Amino acid sequence: MSRSQTVTSALVVLTACGDGMIDSQPSDPPMTCADVRSLARGHDAQFGANGIVREWDGTPFRVDMVRNFPEFVTDTDLRQLLAPVGRLADQVEAQLGYRIVEMGGVIDVPSDAPAGWDQRFDLYAQSHRLRERGQILVFYMNDDSTRDWDSGGGSIMNAHPCCGTITYNKRALGRWWNDDDPCCKGSANARDGEGIVHELFHLLGFKHADDQPELIGVKMSRGALDQPWLTGSQIYYASQGDVDNLQCIFPAGG
Repeated sequence: MSRSQTVTSALVVLTACGDGMIDSQPSDPPMTCADVRSLARGHDAQFGANGIVREWDGTPFRVDMVRNFPEFVTDTDLRQLLAPVGRLADQVEAQLGYRIVEMGGVIDVPSDAPAGWDQRFDLYAQSHRLRERGQILVFYMNDDSTRDWDSGGGSIMNAHPCCGTITYNKRALGRWWNDDDPCCKGSANARDGEGIVHELFHLLGFKHADDQPELIGVKMSRGALDQPWLTGSQIYYASQGDVDNLQCIFPAGG
């Protein structure tokens, strides 16, 4: 029995009384679209004023992959890493009738990027200045430091709502990447695990299903967009409910 199952069982025993057993805790009232939109905007604001939630004008956000990865990672590899964004865009359009994101392309490092922009935290934190309005940048964070962000650097990928960016992280990937395959085969975070979809939803105003209450954001679907391995899947994917929530945050026409 898991720890969470143990706690739940204890609660059932403690709520039994002379009038009979209480089957379940009262459920939260259903959220309205206004509630969802407010949580997404709060998530954006909590991480800084340079996120993308408030940029929505009815035009799909274009997700571009920056060509700053190690030399053995080819443009074909980068397009493969980016491809799940295209599949998500199609899924959203099929369900809602319009697109919220779209797959961009592999692009060169922006010409105005300062030296060390993907290595030094003080410069990386300004990376929002390198993207255009309505653009999301994905790039390689070539930083070995275990300080400054990510509480020790254990994540293969990170979303950065402060900047409207997603990174593949050297500090974690150094243990996995080699010149045969640019990303850790056999897990949901592998190149075919579509982890970029999970990170993209963070930029769109979502938090993990079990994040601490003080963290503002729309909850991801557990077992689909968040922790898919709980259902035996090694692929991150957006559920129908996740996409319905996107419609609340990003209504048609802006």
